[in-house]
Amino acid sequence: MMQRIKPEITEDGLLISRFQRGEAEAFDRLMAAHTDKVFALAWGVLGNREDAIDAAQEVFIKLYKALPKFPASDNLGAWLYRVCLNHCIDRKRRAKNTGVEMAIEDWERLRGSEKDEPEFCAYQSETGRMIRKAVEQLPERQRLVFTLRHYNLLSISEIACALNCTDGAIKAHLSRATAHLRDRLAGTVVLEIGGVGKNEM
Repeated sequence: MMQRIKPEITEDGLLISRFQRGEAEAFDRLMAAHTDKVFALAWGVLGNREDAIDAAQEVFIKLYKALPKFPASDNLGAWLYRVCLNHCIDRKRRAKNTGVEMAIEDWERLRGSEKDEPEFCAYQSETGRMIRKAVEQLPERQRLVFTLRHYNLLSISEIACALNCTDGAIKAHLSRATAHLRDRLAGTVVLEIGGVGKNEM
């Protein structure tokens, strides 16, 4: 008789188990571990800081309600990405707010602390405004994938998990988004963003 191999319990899994045993502070630790990426995902979809804060709070309220019966062996990060993405898309549809333009400081916040990168500096200039405008005119799925990938948010696999598709599909969206941007900006901006196009395939 073959011995059944138990799934490895992650740090999230241990915290989930502790919460289910009545240790309330375990939830605070789960929030601290995942808040940045949930907020970043919400911001990437909604394009508005206050809306993203509200959305992230709603996601963690849903987590709190779901956690008592949440399997400790499940991928909490993937669950959070899916819940956040679906919540934000529903919120955006209800508000019919598909043309939000992020302010310069919002784009800088998404870029994180990599202020020494050439592309970060470009986003602070007139060239940066042209690129942002072009990104906002991409088809919705391409815009979402491009933003999530290139503003220090999620990896290819994390985006694929959030959107419930394959890594290859995400790479294809990135490739098409880059091609569209280069077409839109041809003759005005030299678009060189690391990790796009051939390097992503």
